[in-house]
Amino acid sequence: MRRTFFVYFFFIGTMIALSQQSQIYMGIVKDNDSQKVINLATVTAYYNGEFVEGTSTNNSGKFELTTKKEITHLEFSFIASETFVLKTTEIKDPRNLIILLKTATQNLEEVMIQAERTTTQLKIDRKIINLGADLQQSGATVLEAFDQVSEIQTDLGTGTLSLRGSGNVRLLINGKPSALNPNELLAQIPASSVQKVEVITSPSVKNQADGLSGIINIILKKNASHGLNLSLNAGVGTKRYNYGIDGNYNFAPVNLRWNASQAGREMDSKQTINQRYLNGNTRDFFAPHDFNGIVKKVILGVDVFINSMNEFSLDFDHTNDYHSFYNNTFYSNITDREDYTYTRNSSHTHKTTSLTANYRTNFKKEEHFIEFDYNLTKNKNILPASDFEESIFLFDEENDNKNTLQALATDYTLPLGSKAKIETGFSWNDRTLKSYRLINPAQATATNNVFNYHEVLFGLYALTQFNVKKLNLQLGLRYEHFVSKSDNTLNDQTTDQKFSNFFPSVHIGYKIDNYHTVNIGYSRRVSRPNFHHINPFQLGNQYFQWTANPNLEPEFSTNIEANYLYNKNKFSTSASIFYRDRTNVIEWLRDINNDGVQRISFDNIGKKKSYGVETDINYKIASFWNTQFSANYYLTTIDQDIYLAWDRLYSSNVILKNTFKITNNISTDITYRHTPKNQNIFHYIAPRNRFDWAVRLKLLNNKLTTTLRVIDVFDNNLMHRTTINQEVTQNEVWKFQSQTFGFLFSMNYKLFQNKGKTRSRKERDYEHSGARD
Repeated sequence: MRRTFFVYFFFIGTMIALSQQSQIYMGIVKDNDSQKVINLATVTAYYNGEFVEGTSTNNSGKFELTTKKEITHLEFSFIASETFVLKTTEIKDPRNLIILLKTATQNLEEVMIQAERTTTQLKIDRKIINLGADLQQSGATVLEAFDQVSEIQTDLGTGTLSLRGSGNVRLLINGKPSALNPNELLAQIPASSVQKVEVITSPSVKNQADGLSGIINIILKKNASHGLNLSLNAGVGTKRYNYGIDGNYNFAPVNLRWNASQAGREMDSKQTINQRYLNGNTRDFFAPHDFNGIVKKVILGVDVFINSMNEFSLDFDHTNDYHSFYNNTFYSNITDREDYTYTRNSSHTHKTTSLTANYRTNFKKEEHFIEFDYNLTKNKNILPASDFEESIFLFDEENDNKNTLQALATDYTLPLGSKAKIETGFSWNDRTLKSYRLINPAQATATNNVFNYHEVLFGLYALTQFNVKKLNLQLGLRYEHFVSKSDNTLNDQTTDQKFSNFFPSVHIGYKIDNYHTVNIGYSRRVSRPNFHHINPFQLGNQYFQWTANPNLEPEFSTNIEANYLYNKNKFSTSASIFYRDRTNVIEWLRDINNDGVQRISFDNIGKKKSYGVETDINYKIASFWNTQFSANYYLTTIDQDIYLAWDRLYSSNVILKNTFKITNNISTDITYRHTPKNQNIFHYIAPRNRFDWAVRLKLLNNKLTTTLRVIDVFDNNLMHRTTINQEVTQNEVWKFQSQTFGFLFSMNYKLFQNKGKTRSRKERDYEHSGARD
């Protein structure tokens, strides 16, 4: 019955036929005084005051609105402009409308607009994903939200994050790095706090050259609405809860921002592993993983409009993330040994404090500015663990890490007429790490060792961009000088590394017409040995052990890609192809020893060549029904000089999303995901399928929004993984709770929303990427 119910809703839209003839309205929107085109102006159609259809102008100020319904008038609006009303009886040529908007002189009512679905913009060197109000992302974390975005590949079970089949991704928050690993960082951030995500697979020279497959830059919301605005949000689900408050108070020329939240989660994932050795030995174990975590977060910010030319902002962010693990593993079918139970009690405490200051001076000419950005982040991680075998104490272990990151950057942009501009800047990034490891065995002397690490990266870039009719060309060159030093008291080992390199980038954009855009990008990237590779004191467990490699050399890649976007009214589609050539590849290697423990390390293995294709189709079938189809395929071949199980790697996934607007207040979403077989150098994952369902209800004049989301409706999204090494084959079945059946109920209530305040100036988007680390 449950399967029949969801399949019925999945195809409910096909039962309604639309027979009316479409009416098309096309034109351009300009400012009445300057005669400049206005992009992102709102165009809405009404029938006697009732909303019918809506759209917005593109970068050229042009719009197209198609409707099969009867309308009485069109309205055109933009921030700080008077709304222009055009009656249909006054329209002589509906396909050649010229709309002039006058600057508003009176008090304006605050207009709050949030897209109902995730949308994608194609820029010359990046894709911008606006998360909007996607039902499948309501109440979720950013890690879970990425699971719904086809451009980003995630695995909630293993915590991996990748772009185009490669996990060598640079993750930034508002243009800044974090001391945490991506899995832990993304699990801390609620999706509702994200304004947009930049997926930069062919980065320009503005960005630091790290991240071979690209950069994911998460831009968080910074409320700047006038007056006092306050929202409450809360959620409860399968062994999870969250609640928080956010808002701002804008009294020109000062804007105060705040956000406070707490989230808790428990998980009881189960893992079954069978090991078969080449010599005939066997080992099986059943590993339940009990997780209990709580995240507390406070964000404070202030924006000061000193005058019309100068702006200053200061942000403070503190996160306290604690989670405990309890693994009680039962070992059986072991050659030459009785069955036994191995227990590990461990926990992680991450305390992160970040302070960011930004100052911007705008000159008289539009887009002429200089910007200064400084960030200081301090992070302390405490990771204790105790191990037992058959309830007999074996040892205590504690790893403590203290991270200090500093980033300073200056960016300067100079327009050269209306068709060209020059950008230049420099950045300085500093990281200091002190890592301590204490081992206290039951029947031996305790040991305490220290790993010290320090790195400095200096970057300098110059970039020029100019337009020739429909052609947009961007050329740049970046220089980076990297220095790192480390010492390890365990074996008195030291490292001293210095690298200096140039990194060019070329991007070409061609706007065929208002609907068709083509981009081509070239960039050179690097992956240098850093503390992740050479720090020997990283936490392992009874399933794997970590081995550091201080002798790694840098890896380089050449990235070439082509992107196409078609966007016209109710239909949009995009397609991308890419080629990536990597040399001196740094690879994550693993083998399994005689005790059944995976040993993990990094090494330079040879060359990789990667190819891939991505596509996305979005079609508004009817006013109540929107469908989206996304698919990708990635292939990598390896020319290596060491043993690998496979030298031909591939991965892909398919997402079909259907959203139905049942009434003005009720909407529902059914998403199907198919992940075909995924093959890596030592393992492959069997195909998987998943249905997710969500429904949203808006109440109290849209002040209260409630959402119910069901993950993996049919409860069959198990991960089957097979690992093959020279001496052993390992088969795993993993039922990871966040990827299998569960529900999440969330709500957002606008406690107070200001209206009717005077706008003293046009608001600026606070999306500066700062010290582009």
